[in-house]
Amino acid sequence: MTHATAQAAPVRPSPLAFRVFLGGQSVSLIGDGLAILAIPLLVLEVSGSPYAAVMAAIPRTVGYLLVGLPAGALVDRLNPRTVMLAMDVVRFGVFLTLAVLSASSHLSVPVILALAFVAAGAGVFFETALTVAVRDLVEEDRLVRTNSLLEAVNQSAQIVGPGLVGVLSALWGLQAALVINACTFAVSFATVLRVLEGEDRTSRSAGPPLRTALRGVGGDLVQGLRCLRSLRVVLVVTCLQASANLFLAVGYLLVFYLRDTLHLSASAASAVVSAGGVGGVLGTMVALRLGRRMRHETLIALSAACLGTTLACLGVATSLVPLLLLNLLLGASTVTAVVLIRTLRQRLVPRALLGRVTATARVAALAASPVGALAGGALTTLNHGDPRPVFMAAGALSVLTTVAAWAFGLRAGSHAAPGTEQGREQEPSLPGTPDAETSETP
Repeated sequence: MTHATAQAAPVRPSPLAFRVFLGGQSVSLIGDGLAILAIPLLVLEVSGSPYAAVMAAIPRTVGYLLVGLPAGALVDRLNPRTVMLAMDVVRFGVFLTLAVLSASSHLSVPVILALAFVAAGAGVFFETALTVAVRDLVEEDRLVRTNSLLEAVNQSAQIVGPGLVGVLSALWGLQAALVINACTFAVSFATVLRVLEGEDRTSRSAGPPLRTALRGVGGDLVQGLRCLRSLRVVLVVTCLQASANLFLAVGYLLVFYLRDTLHLSASAASAVVSAGGVGGVLGTMVALRLGRRMRHETLIALSAACLGTTLACLGVATSLVPLLLLNLLLGASTVTAVVLIRTLRQRLVPRALLGRVTATARVAALAASPVGALAGGALTTLNHGDPRPVFMAAGALSVLTTVAAWAFGLRAGSHAAPGTEQGREQEPSLPGTPDAETSETP
């Protein structure tokens, strides 16, 4: 039996079930936003050490770098919704455990960091599986809309989540915030399970057993890299995203620039930083509106060019209003590119390889960020504490890499006609598993 004949057509959920699913993922993203501040606050409550609080931000980055690639390979071998359910259980357990231990005063910084790392690793698996699940659940012409909605909630959660933690902590204590954080993952679990229950189970393979899935993961990663290399447009946008993260990392200097170089007030600096979050929400709207009318490769290039230009302009702006507008535009162009790059991968990468290619791209982008931050800090120090030339140089280099990306792949595009499902018809079977077992329809 060939893979083409074994591959069953996806069974789409009803519109109501899909709205329930998206609602659950929105609540889950709010939980991620709550964790941004809840973990550092918990570390401070236990230790009182600013250094330890900074360490609390490390598990997410380290978690992605350590488990990102294996997560992609395993998600490709397993049913993505099973992965999502399991990871929701893990994250629920982590935050409930943190709340119980905190209330009983049996909590230490190493325990917090270890549990935060487990939650971060579970989040990596969940996000990768969600990308594949969206591909399975959504028709191609609705991918931009769905990705825009999820990213809008993600951006909003990063703005609202920390403030919500502050309110909950003031009213009922930090333990209450941790319990509510755990409950967001319980809601996600229930909605994912609801979508599963609404499917025709006879048309979906449950995927191979975990022991079988773990065999040959190394070979799967190599296969994913070969796929990435063979898809020119996907490879180019992956390199473009990594380079953009490298240059965007100078944004870590923004607060220093606003306070120490321009001598703006704390409230003014906060307003400029918040404008970037608002811009991110607007960027999802731009992706939704223009993604229906323009070729995605063109819009990605325009967004990346706008990103670089805005970054350079931040180095010459000196007053509050231009800084607000520029950081808003920076957030909007960044998120527009992110939504469309994600959609492009879902559209072009074969379903059986989507987890690996997605994870590889995210790891590359994430690894570039600390390198850019360290380089930006070092160059600013060498320039006697003046970050303006660093912003301008990063912006100029970002524009140049965008021009190169346009010349080497984005201009030609994928040559896929609108509405076609390129890459979906012929999907390579996974090594070590029967063809029929690689068919995972919702």
